[in-house]
This record gives sequence, structure tokens and C-alpha cells, in this order.
Amino acid sequence: MKSIFSLFLLLILGGYQLHAQASKLNLPIIDETNIFKEKNGIVAVEAEYFYKQTKTDTRSWYRVNKHETPDNVADQDPNHSTGASNNGYLEILPDTRVTHDDKLIHGENFSNEPGKLAIAHYRVKIDTPGRYYIWVRAYSTGGEDNGIHVGLNGTWPDSGQRMQWCDGKNEWTWASKQRTNEEHCGVPYKIYLDIDKAGIHDIQFSMREDGFEFDKFLLTNDKNFIPKDMGTRVVITWPEPSYYEAISTSVVENKTLPVADFPVKGTGYYKDAGGRWLAINPNQRKEASTTTDFNFKSDHYDVVFIGVGENDGQSTFTILVNNKELGSYSPALTQKMFAEGEKSNTVWENVYLKKGDKITVRSKIGSADGKEYARARWAGLIFAPVGKGKIVSAASGIPVANKAVAAPKINPPKGRIAIVADGNSPDPDDLGGTAVSISLLKASGLADRLVHYSHSCDLERVERISERAERERHALMQTASDVTARRWGGFDDLTFFDAKWQQKETVTDLAKAINASTANDPLWIIEAGEPDIIGLALDASSKSKHKHVKVVTHHSANDDAGDFYTWQQILDYGVEEVRIPDQNVNLKVNLEKWDWAKNHPDPRVQWVWLQGKIAEVDDVVKFQKGKWDCSDAGMVLYWITGATNGGLKTGGVEDVKKLLLDYIEMN
Repeated sequence: MKSIFSLFLLLILGGYQLHAQASKLNLPIIDETNIFKEKNGIVAVEAEYFYKQTKTDTRSWYRVNKHETPDNVADQDPNHSTGASNNGYLEILPDTRVTHDDKLIHGENFSNEPGKLAIAHYRVKIDTPGRYYIWVRAYSTGGEDNGIHVGLNGTWPDSGQRMQWCDGKNEWTWASKQRTNEEHCGVPYKIYLDIDKAGIHDIQFSMREDGFEFDKFLLTNDKNFIPKDMGTRVVITWPEPSYYEAISTSVVENKTLPVADFPVKGTGYYKDAGGRWLAINPNQRKEASTTTDFNFKSDHYDVVFIGVGENDGQSTFTILVNNKELGSYSPALTQKMFAEGEKSNTVWENVYLKKGDKITVRSKIGSADGKEYARARWAGLIFAPVGKGKIVSAASGIPVANKAVAAPKINPPKGRIAIVADGNSPDPDDLGGTAVSISLLKASGLADRLVHYSHSCDLERVERISERAERERHALMQTASDVTARRWGGFDDLTFFDAKWQQKETVTDLAKAINASTANDPLWIIEAGEPDIIGLALDASSKSKHKHVKVVTHHSANDDAGDFYTWQQILDYGVEEVRIPDQNVNLKVNLEKWDWAKNHPDPRVQWVWLQGKIAEVDDVVKFQKGKWDCSDAGMVLYWITGATNGGLKTGGVEDVKKLLLDYIEMN
């Protein structure tokens, strides 16, 4: 039985925690990396999704929801979260002017001048510049809580001042009217922002009257649009690359199992945040479990679990290997709605894993108050070399990307290049990778240095892909190779081999390229698929030439996926390993980042875009949805720009774009 003192202490601490929680209701629950994107001329944002507040010395915006009401600031209204979008809203507090008889104090409880008091900031991405009409959903109970100002990027135009509500009292009401001297209840069509440039903009709302209750806003370029009910759905856009992708490159030898590699159907999980996390819907279940294979080299690893901290509770994650528990972990409770970083990760050091082991992640949702539940979000596992797990766990998550202003410098190493790609079973991403690799070599003036290209190097079909779909993939890869080479030109003397269907010819051709290697003319083999063809060609070539062969790799999934050769067996031939970071981080991106190619007038560029789009609509695998992926071409970009002598280890779409479009402009 607990002592009276213990119970008293629990009550005191419980009260302290509730008060502390209330005192944080004016802090943001998302940050500046989360933006809201205009699509087809409209964008909607929840009021509580501000990323920062400014000028809060006198008044501040406070979050209110069905379980939380600020209890340490003056507010004479009850909780109005019922009927609010997302069950929450913002209110400017303290509220000291409720009726017209209450004293009006300029610069304290009233500001007819915008941008002076309690500014909430929102990041919005506009792709279609123009005039945007502003609608706000508000709750007004009287005549002294029904005004607000809206601004853009630190400016407060006349067209954003004195938004006013008169109709729809005591209920959530949409309005877009401006108060004038002639019409105190507001004139329609006068509240708007002229946004003349595409890009990310800061939309700001500042106080006019305290006690203002703010549920949601939207921007529309349709003057006649009128929102209904809770309005347009709010969609948060996430930064690229993801935190998981970024820290996965913190140690180049890392092997990765992101959530995309775990099954979802029938597990109790759903894909959250565009697929970057798995999560549990607390309205449906409290636990979930998913299992996948460990397909990497048998060895000792530091196992790094990448979780997500949440503000509704601490979920528990249990990791099992072959149904034997490795350990459990609960990420720290956060102020933000979700937060990634070292406090949400954990490491199990020096764990022996065998290829083929079953890796299971079980999750149980948690709650901070017994009312709202966290969703047990997690991003994946990383298998780091022993002794480096803590380095991975503590990595900043900020990728080193090349934001080139001019085209990258073309500075290839001496020697020739050979590319061995898969693309047949089951991954379609090599369609985009092939088109980009071939076009990059041509655009860089290095087409004559490509002495071997083979595709479909996965020699054993897996069950995930049918025989018919397999044949389709071979045909698509052959087309991507032959048509890209013909349209860009410069490859007339090169045969593009189907490694599986022309295995003998492929091995003979690659072995010939190996046998031509010298110290002054080495062969750089780009490993863009399983290593078996490379192993067969090394076995068929002269041992004395192997020391002049360099194999470039970027992802351990290729190294450890061979049906006949392990990665170590490849290295045992005496070739040089050239390992660079995972190229998925900057080259597997949201589809719209390739709109420049889709909309380009040159058919060569359009063709390159089409290959990545075909992969995106693939009906065998789902992890390409919404993504344009040319990750394997990152190794070619690395070689073109210098390889081991300063090559771009983390090149991105802008680098590819610059090289291709500069060439197109000249040719």
C-alpha cells in the first residue's frame, strides 16, 4: 500500500504536470520544415499548425482542444473545440475586452494596426503566383472578439487588414470580409494577398481584438469560392530527404531496413506522413506487429531503432530477432506533435545477425493523459558497423546536398566505365536510373568511355513478380537503354545486354572490358544491381587485371542480394571497393521535383522523365508511388565529377538538371 506521503507527492507532481502542460499551449507543435502546399489554386491550414509566434509580450495565441484548455491566462469563454476542425483551435489570450463596456486599451487588448501584437506564422508553398483570397473559420460570441489581420512575409498590405465577422455568432463560421468605415460588418472580396512569386511564403495572422478564436484558414485564387463545413482538407508537406534517409548516410557502411521494407497489410499499421513512418490508428487498435527478412551479410552489428517522439504519449517498441526479444524502447515525450532525433532513437550494440533472420517490430501506443493517444510512429532500423551505432543515432539528420548554382564540374578519373543494372526482379527504379545514366554520360561528353552496359542482372526471379511481369520489365529496361542511347546519340558502337536472357554474351563482354584494364586505363564498374554478373565476369577474366578494376557501390542491398556471389567474394578477387553514401537520399524524390523535365520542350528530356514516371506507376511494387527515382545514376554522377578525386558523393536532382539542360541548350 502506498504511503500517504507517496499519494500526496503523486498528486502534487500530477498537478504540476497538468499546469506545465497548460503553460506550453502557446508553443508550436510543428516546425519550419513542415509546409503547406498550394495545389490547383487552393491551400488549407489548421490554425494550431503555426511554426512560430512573435510579438507575444502582451498577448499570445494559445491552443485549445477537447482535452486541453489554458488554465493560467484570463479567458471568459468556455471551450469551443466541439465542431472545430481537427478538434482544436487557437485563441488570443488573455481576453480582457469581452463587451463594448470593457475598457479598450490600444496596444494591449486591441490593435487596429496590423503586425503589432500576437503574430502566428505559417509556411505555405505557392506554385501558382497570383491573387489569393483569404478565408478564416472563426468563433465569435460578441462584438469585441471578431477581428484579425493577415500579412505576407512581414508586410501588412491594406487588403489584409481588419478581417471582420458579424454573422454566424456562437458557431464556427467562415468569412472573408474587410471592415470599412462605411460597413463595419465587412465587405466581401477585399481580403486578399497578392503573391507574385512562386515559392515558400510566410503567411501571418496578427491580433486585432483579444479573445479571437481561430480554427482554420485557406487561400484560394478563385474569387467565387466559398468554403463549407470544415473546409478543404489540410495536408502537411514533409522535408526531403527524410530524417531516416539523411542519418542512414552518416556511416557509409550502414545497412538499412526502412519501414518501406516491412509489410503493412494485416499488421495493424498504416503508412503515415506519405510513407516515411508506420503508425497505429488508436481509434482502431492499440498494438501492431510487422516482420521482414534480414537479407544482409551475416555479421555483428549495432542495431539502431529510429522512432518518433510524440506529444500525446510514449509508445513502446519491441524488437525481436527470430521471435526472440532483442529489447524494448519508448521514445521521449515531446512538445511537438512529432519529433525525430537522438532522443527518439535507441541502439543495441554488437548484435550478431544472420542473413535470413526474421526481424520483427511490435508497437504499443501510449498516452500522456489517458484521453489522447500517440500513434507509435517509427521510421525503420539501421544496422551500423560495431562501435558506430551511437554515431548514427546522434547524427543531425541534415543531409549534405549539393545545391549547385552552376553545373557541376566535369572531371572524370582516368579509365573506362561499365554499368551493371538490374530493373527486372522486382525493382523498377533502374528505368529512371538507366535513362539518367546514359543521358549524363552523353551530356558530359563521355559517351565513348562507356564500354559495357547490361541490365536485368537479377538472375533468379523472386515470387513477388510474376513471369509475365518479369518479361515486361526486361522489355522496358531494353527500351530504356536502346531508345535513350539512340535519342541522345554517341553509343552506336555499344550493345546494351540483357544480363539474364543474354548471360553468356554479357559475361563475355564485361570480362573483355576487364581484360583491357591497365594501371593507366582502369575499369570502373558501377554496381547498380546484384553482384552476380560482376562475379562471373571476374571469374572469366585474367586475375592479373583485377587490381585495375574498381567497383563503385552505394547501397548494401545490392551487395548482399546476390544469388551466387556474396560481396566479400567479389572483393576477394582483388578489386578495389569504392563505396559512397546511399544515393536514394537526394535522388529518390517527390515526383514534382522532376516537373522541369516533364514540361521541357525537348523530347530527349521528356523521354528521360517518362522512364521515371513508368517506374512510379509500376503495379508490382508500391514503394515508388509518388517518387521519381534515379538513385543508381548517382554513382555515374560521382564518376563524371571526379570519383575518388572530389566526385559528388551526394549529388542531387539540381546537379542532374544543370548538366542535362546545359547540354540541351548547346545542342
